[in-house]
Amino acid sequence: MNFIPHLIILVAGGIILLLIKRKYKKMHNRDLIIVFILLIILIALFTSPGIDLAKRFINFIQLE
Repeated sequence: MNFIPHLIILVAGGIILLLIKRKYKKMHNRDLIIVFILLIILIALFTSPGIDLAKRFINFIQLE
């Protein structure tokens, strides 16, 4: 599985969040952690295994 692009996106997102923290001193660390967790969830959802899992879940809950 090729995970290099996802790792690059995570690193870039972390750097951007650190830059935002430097610019806005009053921002709490927990806010940045929550945003980083949401970024991880979005990356996981929009990869092929995440999309396959969503398709299986939709097929499971459909009524016949």
